[in-house]
Amino acid sequence: MMKNSLRFDVADHPLSYNGKRDEDHFNRDRVAEFNHRHVEVLSNYDLELVEGAIITLDDRFNNKSNFGALRNRQLRQSVIVAASLSAVAVALHGRGAANSIPKEKLTKDLTDEFKRANDRTSAQIIAEVLQTTTETMPAGEEVLIESTITEGVRVKPGKEAGGNPTIAVGTLFGKEDHRARYGLPMPRPISLLSMGNDVIDGTTKSIKGIHSSLTALFLTESNVKRHLPDIYVQRWMGGAYFEEFNPRGVSMIDAAEVIAKAYGYNSVDKLSSFFLDRPRHHVAMDTLNKANIATPFDKDGDLFPAIILGSKGLTFPNGRGLNCMIGEIGGSAEWVTGVLPLVWRGGQAIGMLTSQSVLTRKDISPEDVWRERFHFTEEEYMLIQDARFEQKPYFTVGDILDDPFAGGIAAFGCITDSIFLPFMKGVTINEKDNTLECNVLVVTSLGFMTWWNLKFNCKSGVNNTRELMRSPKDHLVKLEKNDLEKAIGDTLKNPASYKRFRWFFINEYYPALIPVRDKFVLLHKAVDGLIERGALNAKDREIIEITERLAQDLFVDSNY
Repeated sequence: MMKNSLRFDVADHPLSYNGKRDEDHFNRDRVAEFNHRHVEVLSNYDLELVEGAIITLDDRFNNKSNFGALRNRQLRQSVIVAASLSAVAVALHGRGAANSIPKEKLTKDLTDEFKRANDRTSAQIIAEVLQTTTETMPAGEEVLIESTITEGVRVKPGKEAGGNPTIAVGTLFGKEDHRARYGLPMPRPISLLSMGNDVIDGTTKSIKGIHSSLTALFLTESNVKRHLPDIYVQRWMGGAYFEEFNPRGVSMIDAAEVIAKAYGYNSVDKLSSFFLDRPRHHVAMDTLNKANIATPFDKDGDLFPAIILGSKGLTFPNGRGLNCMIGEIGGSAEWVTGVLPLVWRGGQAIGMLTSQSVLTRKDISPEDVWRERFHFTEEEYMLIQDARFEQKPYFTVGDILDDPFAGGIAAFGCITDSIFLPFMKGVTINEKDNTLECNVLVVTSLGFMTWWNLKFNCKSGVNNTRELMRSPKDHLVKLEKNDLEKAIGDTLKNPASYKRFRWFFINEYYPALIPVRDKFVLLHKAVDGLIERGALNAKDREIIEITERLAQDLFVDSNY
């Protein structure tokens, strides 16, 4: 991409921060309290917290929310623990994995394998943390969590086969009898929560070990009233609230003027509008640059920038802040997962669904891609109709959630150093003293934004924790036939390993699973299709067939 004083790579012109940083360090009692509160989760990985600090970055209260069911500190903090430990697991297993392979041998297939492995690891730990927490909640505080927003499903022609490991839509976390009753009237004390996640934002960065890869999830008491299709969304957003407008009815500069006015600027030339480094954005960036609007860009990951738009004290070397996104196009899950905490902080965002089939074409110019970005295929338009967006050309988070300000919390665990909040470093692994240190950005529905610094001791050594965080698949793919069947059989007989295997199986093979009251219909023809397009392989078919044979109680008796 062409660079100039207004168009630059964020890695070449890093942000600096001189805003609020009120530090609150845990004393011995708070460390002990944290360990007691999360003892079941931490014991799964032989960990204990030894140091902790909460650094407040923004304490403005939005006066629109309360925690609701998330007033329970164990539940609320479980989101932070899930974000932190999933980042730790990726750092232990796959951070920088591609760097161990000579460039000439790093094929696309091998790159995809590394990316799927990191997604798999993160999804495994997030699922285990949430399930362990929800199944140990006391009576009167019980919850059932449903995953409603997720990333990784869509096929990216020429790049990814889709179906990446993730916490799939429809996945449930809670006590077994509550999961089995899902869809039926639930006893009154049980709260229903919705979950959104991107198990890794910046997966390519995570396998290369470069800046700003992270784990991401949120919980909210709000019902999700529209399921956003897992396709691309064009976005207009800022850290200051602005009234809704129809992006199809205004120019790029008109939209910029709306956002500038929301910040109290008398002109648009104080704005910096973030973009992913993609050819599809060249036209928009050219238009904005002509109006003296800066367009900083990054190679991967547009979720984290959305969360921190408009943060006080955060500036580029040119003196401008990171204010907005105007016309940038990225994934739908990232849109929701980034926008909800932005709205909690007082910001605003508008999205429009775009044609993924057009945006991934290589046979037309960037100008034609931009011009035809709303030329939907029949299949894409059916997705839009199914999600009830055909009469809604643009939308806000209020069109996705019944109540965006219902009790909620979002957490983002740094796998690698963040270039957007430069004090947030990636996971530090200290083999010598057997400690793991991680940093998590937290935003609550009250509007507060904090940075959590957590240092864990690996009680039996880093290597033991590494093995406890390993995906079950890592071992299985090395086995053949009888050995594979024996390993799966032994795993299913042990209650602890069965739970881990169950989460691996759901997170890995969800495109071929229909959940039915805590069991699954296995779609055999879908498995064939996933193998045909390269999302799965022959070893996956073996694992699925053996599991179906040995764990019949996991499946609904059917033949598809």
